[in-house]
Amino acid sequence: MRIMPTTKLVGRTTAERNLEQIWESLMDHEARIIGVYGMGGVGKTTIMRHIYNRIKSQKIWVTVSNDSSIERLQNSIAQAIGLDLSNEHDEMRRSMKLFEALKRREKLIVIFDDVWDSFPLEMVGIAEDMACKIVLTTRSKNVCRAMNCQKTFEVKVLSTEEAWELFKEKLGVNAVLSSEVEQIAKLVTKECAGLPLGIITVASAMREKNDIREWRNALEELQCSTMDIEGMDDKVFRILKFSYERLKNEKIQSCFLYCALFPEDYEFSPKKLVRYWMAEGLIDDMGDWGKEIDKGHTILNGLIDVCMLVRRSPSCVIMHDLIRDLAISITRKSPRFVVKAGIQIRRSIGTEEFPEDADRISFMRNVGGKNTRSRRTNQTIASTRNKIEMLSGEPNCPKLSTLLLRENLLWGNISHEFFNRMNSLRVLDLSDTQIKYLPASVSNLENLHALLLNRCRRLREVPSLAKLKRLRILNLFDTDIKEVPDGMECLVNLKQLYVSFENVVGCNSLVLPDGIVKLEMEGCDLSSLPCLSHLQRVQKCSIGHSSMEWLLPIRDDSTITSLPSIRKLSLQWLPNLRGLCEGFLRPGSFSCLKIMRVIGCQVLENLMSLELFQHLQCLEYIHIQACSKMEEVIKGGEEAMVEEEGDNNNNNNTIQLRKLRKLILRNLRKLKSICKQVIICPSLNRIVIEGCPRLKKIPLSLDNSSSVKKGGIEGSKEWWDALAWDDPNTQTLLQPLFHEVREVEGLGMKRRAEENLEEVASTSRQR
Repeated sequence: MRIMPTTKLVGRTTAERNLEQIWESLMDHEARIIGVYGMGGVGKTTIMRHIYNRIKSQKIWVTVSNDSSIERLQNSIAQAIGLDLSNEHDEMRRSMKLFEALKRREKLIVIFDDVWDSFPLEMVGIAEDMACKIVLTTRSKNVCRAMNCQKTFEVKVLSTEEAWELFKEKLGVNAVLSSEVEQIAKLVTKECAGLPLGIITVASAMREKNDIREWRNALEELQCSTMDIEGMDDKVFRILKFSYERLKNEKIQSCFLYCALFPEDYEFSPKKLVRYWMAEGLIDDMGDWGKEIDKGHTILNGLIDVCMLVRRSPSCVIMHDLIRDLAISITRKSPRFVVKAGIQIRRSIGTEEFPEDADRISFMRNVGGKNTRSRRTNQTIASTRNKIEMLSGEPNCPKLSTLLLRENLLWGNISHEFFNRMNSLRVLDLSDTQIKYLPASVSNLENLHALLLNRCRRLREVPSLAKLKRLRILNLFDTDIKEVPDGMECLVNLKQLYVSFENVVGCNSLVLPDGIVKLEMEGCDLSSLPCLSHLQRVQKCSIGHSSMEWLLPIRDDSTITSLPSIRKLSLQWLPNLRGLCEGFLRPGSFSCLKIMRVIGCQVLENLMSLELFQHLQCLEYIHIQACSKMEEVIKGGEEAMVEEEGDNNNNNNTIQLRKLRKLILRNLRKLKSICKQVIICPSLNRIVIEGCPRLKKIPLSLDNSSSVKKGGIEGSKEWWDALAWDDPNTQTLLQPLFHEVREVEGLGMKRRAEENLEEVASTSRQR
């Protein structure tokens, strides 16, 4: 059964009592509809997540939210059960299809989380005579009455003792308060009114505060702050506003407020969120892209530490809906935000939607273009794509710095003069739209730092980029452009470039700025990529689906080192690739490489020369898969083996790669050798060999098996039993670490291999 990620219950006695009462009622056959109500931030969703994970029968989770509709609820349930309603637009017919699909499911439990208004269950396919139980959470008991709940439960706030214990826990294990400070801290806790979200955010804000004057001031602010937010209790707002004001400086506050531009329940990718912050100028220019990324993640971690954001997984961060309400209320005045994200706009929008004093505007929808459903759980977010079809007029927005329009239809495209009076624009995101061309007015956005057009699959034409000299991020991935945009060579500050160049005119003359740090390119039909030769700062490079034969061309000038800063190299589905370089590679080339991934390169016979391999002292991860002609990973080394036969004391037959941690080789049917020499790799903790029937030796010296115990050795038992060992003691040492796996045929790519790569990449980013 699917498990939903959740946090631990806080206020053990009260929360567990609430949970058990709801669970007993859910198991009771008499109550068909159960209502769970309580003030925002009291822990209703957390309790229901724990209950969801207990349920063994069929179950559906739907996040409803304030701006939901019947259509969105229908879409959410349909996606959860695998029903396609995309071609059905009549609400009644959609409900009938849902009913037919749901009535076949026995012992179904549907949880509607965060219901603001009542709605007819029959319109989402749930009839009274169905064997189906409903649980809804809401902030209002009136909603429970309107939904005809047979049983209702109030999730109550924490007791005084539970609240104080939680407050102390969130202050930190090392917190030692004087008796005077402790008395004030208890009053501060009392001001949080037993609300877990409030206690956690306030305690996190006061962590490591020892000065009694700071505590007195905190108490005063909590008691006196006032401001109304519709649907939010005044006391709740005071608590959350206090935590916001305790953020260290205005830049960190701005990073927090920026998150309000995204739809409710949005799942942020940490690295993409930091990218937005950097493009917006919320991270100070440090003259080093890597340092700026580190600074961004430091700010992100700080917001998580004080519970203004929540880390759901290493690749997912969310914002609690109450905290988002707080951010939106602040941005109604200064800075001035216009947020209409994910609210199902079904019309063209013009100048009236773009106030002259706006600083940032968002009309984006949500992740992915359909209802969002987590791959890890059965959670479905009830939101659908905004259906904005056209942007018309010439809005006058001289202060506007961010415009998010991603995941809209935009069939009618954008008026030619639309961007004429947006001279301060720094971030323009039109990803996942149906635009066919960009208006010429984009060419004059000289302050633009990020132009995001990925997955605009109908986009054929991009105007000149020559004036966009401040541009740092350009994403043209998965578009249909037919010609390399004019002025690419003028983007002197470009740091990240993502492009798909399939059947595109101008690839042969492509010139890239030498400051690029990250490059992802697909479909460039060249024999090699001469534009890579001068990129001395590129750290991450991914090339795929191209007819190239060599990554780098022949070099006549041997004084220049190739790709000396690269840390991650991914080469995928390059059917004609013969090697990294046709000619000479100067020492120092690839010297910073940590992660190397080669997949689907059908004519590649070896990965690299021994001479290059032995200089890759930073290498941590090697993944090679589906290279049908590869016979050896590392070419060369025979001379050293001959010398060793005449001199038993010769140590030239070894290579030291002390940082190598993972080696994955899959579906290499002709592979006979990894390396002719022994590779000393004391840090190696995981080895995966699958679909390599001709590989009879593992030329690895591990020093000891302590590191390999973390991950072990994976492969088929037949392959393991056929291995030849130069040293029987090595086999004895490694035998307990071997894990048998079923052989993988063809080009199938294991999900766990992807997870391992992301794990290593994440580790490298943290460093």
